[in-house]
Amino acid sequence: MNYMAEATWENYDPEKQADLRIAKLLALLPSDVQTILDAGCGNGIITNKLIAKYQVTGLDISPAALKYLQCPSVQASVTEIPFPDRSFDVIICNEVLEHLDNASLQKAFPELKRVAKKYIIISVPHKEQLEKLYYRCANCGFIEHPYGHLQSFSEETLSTYLAPEFYLKKREIFGPLNRDFIPLLLNIKQRWLKQWFNPASGLKCSRCQQEKFEINKSLLTKGINLLNRLLVHPRPYWYMGLFIRKTQEL
Repeated sequence: MNYMAEATWENYDPEKQADLRIAKLLALLPSDVQTILDAGCGNGIITNKLIAKYQVTGLDISPAALKYLQCPSVQASVTEIPFPDRSFDVIICNEVLEHLDNASLQKAFPELKRVAKKYIIISVPHKEQLEKLYYRCANCGFIEHPYGHLQSFSEETLSTYLAPEFYLKKREIFGPLNRDFIPLLLNIKQRWLKQWFNPASGLKCSRCQQEKFEINKSLLTKGINLLNRLLVHPRPYWYMGLFIRKTQEL
């Protein structure tokens, strides 16, 4: 997914899944919040819903995305937030951190903690099994996640990254049901039977720019999929947590 491209943001959420995240976010926002930084705001699909009640600033690396914002905005990365310490009552960071590599992640969390005066609200996929969604290019063999996800988070890992300055106060686990894949069955399906995730139409391999992928469906792969459905229970896809600076209480 090319976050710098205009086309990415023109119809970013056709299934309106952001509506549920907005509702959960509004419910988590403490009553004393006045100023908000939406760090990694994208096209403002959530940011623009907050401006009627709060003083909101959007931050994103993509100028194409920022064109849609209806509030003050700045083009920057969550790894280098261009604001002084404790500039905003709350920093919200929705569906951003999973896209960062390890080096960027180590920079992003200190920046979020530095700029937040009272609270940080983070939303990420919950314990995402990254490998399940890997696709493999049929032309060059490159393997990657179709949405550019590089990290998987649990409540424990988020709490560790935000400690010792912040602690978890409230959290929600919600959203569409998502079923993990038993690692052995996934390995057989992908490596032996050559059935990988089928990416959305129009997606190109980021290495060779081809649109052909290894999607070899067969009776065996269908049987593996059925067996996994019988053995693994689905669980909600998203995690959202409200973290509070230790000197701050609701």
